[in-house]
Amino acid sequence: MKHWLFILLLLSAFAAAAFEITGDGSPVDFTRVGFSARFWGMGRAGVALADDSGALLLNPASMAMANSFEFSGTNTRILGVTNYSLLNGVLPFYDNRLLLGFSLIYENAGAIYETNGLDQYGHPLKGGTIENNNIVASLGFGSKFSVLNSSYENLYLGLLLKNHRRVLGDLTSSGTALDFGGVYRCSDHVSLGLAARNVLQSGISYSTAEQSSSEHYDSEYTAGLALSLLNNNLTLSLDRTFNAKYGRSNIGLEYWLANMVALRSGLAEKDMTLGVGFRYAVLQLDVGYRYQDAPLENQFYFSLTYGDAHRIFLTAPTEIEIIENPQEEKPRSPLPAPNNPVEQSGRSYYNNGRDRPEEIRL
Repeated sequence: MKHWLFILLLLSAFAAAAFEITGDGSPVDFTRVGFSARFWGMGRAGVALADDSGALLLNPASMAMANSFEFSGTNTRILGVTNYSLLNGVLPFYDNRLLLGFSLIYENAGAIYETNGLDQYGHPLKGGTIENNNIVASLGFGSKFSVLNSSYENLYLGLLLKNHRRVLGDLTSSGTALDFGGVYRCSDHVSLGLAARNVLQSGISYSTAEQSSSEHYDSEYTAGLALSLLNNNLTLSLDRTFNAKYGRSNIGLEYWLANMVALRSGLAEKDMTLGVGFRYAVLQLDVGYRYQDAPLENQFYFSLTYGDAHRIFLTAPTEIEIIENPQEEKPRSPLPAPNNPVEQSGRSYYNNGRDRPEEIRL
C-alpha cells in the first residue's frame, strides 16, 4: 500500500507541474548529457538506481542515498568539437540525516570566427573569435523521508536548483530551473524512482540593442524501475520519459565480477551503449560508449569517482544497536556448603580445612 501511495503522491505533483507555460522556444537541454560514464554505459537508464554522485542530474534523490562523501568527474567530446566536463559531489551532514549535493558543468563549444570581408577570390577573411560556452552550477539537498515521518524508512527525496549561464560573444544570459525526484526501495532487490526536470524555471533571457527574447527548456518526467538479481551482482534498470512532445524509453544492464570489474550495456532510445568499470578501494574508473548512425555522433564518456557512498544494492544497510549503559555483572552466588561439615574447634583452618603448617603434629 505504501508503494502505491508514494507513486500517487509524486504523480500528482508531476501533473500539477505539467501545466506550466514553457514558452515559445525549446532549446536543446545540454544538461541531459550530464551523467557519469557508468549510466551512459547503461543506456542512460538509472532513475530508480541513482545510487552514486554521477546520477545527481539524472535523479536528485541520488544524493539522499549516500552515506559518506563522494566526488566524481566526467568528460566527453560532443560531435568531436565541443568539450564537455562535469563535476559532481555529495556531502552528508547532521549525522547523515541531510545531504548536500553540488554539480558544475562546463561546455566549451569551440571558437566561432568572425568574418572580415572577402579576399580577392571571394573567400571570407577571418576576423576575431567569438566566445561560445555554457556553465551550469547546481546545488541541492536530499534526505530520507523518515526524518519527517518514520513510516517511510526506505523513501529518499531530493531537490536540485540549477543556474545556467550562457556566453556567446558579447551576449550573456542566465536562468534558473528546479529538478526534484524520489526513490523508494521496496526491498533490497527492487527499487522505484520518479524524477522531474525543469519543472520550475525562470527561462533564459537574451537582450541586445535591437531586440530581446527568452527560451524555456521542456519539462520532463521520468519513471523508473531497478531490479537487482544474481546475489545483487546483476542490475536491470528501466526508464520511461515523457514531455509535451514525445516519450522515450531507456534500458540498461550492469554486471559486477568479484565486485571489482563491471560490464554494462543498454539502449538509449534507439542507440546502443556499452560500458566497463573498474573499482579499487575507494576509486572507480568508468568508460561508456554510445553508438549512433552518424559517425561524428559516436561518443566516449570517461568518469572517475572517489568515495564509497554508493552501492546501495550491493550492501544492504544494517542498523547496529549501541547500548550506552550495559547491565552490571550479577554477583556470583556463594559456593555450596560441604556435605560433611567439619566440627568447630579451637584450631583454625586454611585451604578447605587443611591444618595450618604450625599446627601439624608429627
